[in-house]
Amino acid sequence: MTRYLICSDIHGRKELFDRIIDVEKDLSAVIVAGDLELDISELTDIVMRKNRSGCSVYAVAGNCDAYRPSKVKLREVLVFDIGKDHRAFLTHGHRYGAREDLMSYAALENNCNIVIFGHTHCFCEEEQFGTLFLNPGALKAGSYMILEEDEGHLKVYHKRI
Repeated sequence: MTRYLICSDIHGRKELFDRIIDVEKDLSAVIVAGDLELDISELTDIVMRKNRSGCSVYAVAGNCDAYRPSKVKLREVLVFDIGKDHRAFLTHGHRYGAREDLMSYAALENNCNIVIFGHTHCFCEEEQFGTLFLNPGALKAGSYMILEEDEGHLKVYHKRI
């Protein structure tokens, strides 16, 4: 089984990110759907310091990230595998108006069956257009999610810190 921590809309609240990394163990990856308003190296350092199992970090830029200079420029979209059977399309969502129909087209073009996004600050777990849409809500308000993948099966947990 692989476990993924998914968060978005941190808006500079590094202490909340630090706390969830303390709470959530055995993570395969941390996925951040934009609006960090922090340098990605700050988050990566926390993950590597507290989760020594070789946890990957995937992050994209959000609309608020343009206002804060960063050493590393984040891309607006990332595509990566979740287990053997799933492929994720990660975006903040603002370029698509956070509209599931538009994001589903982009996911389809990239052979993805999962869309992970943020921007709306509202939790979302729903399947539409043959795609699973996941929005963890805003971490700055204490909302995040855990995605577990086990032999192709996905389980989503909405959590609060």
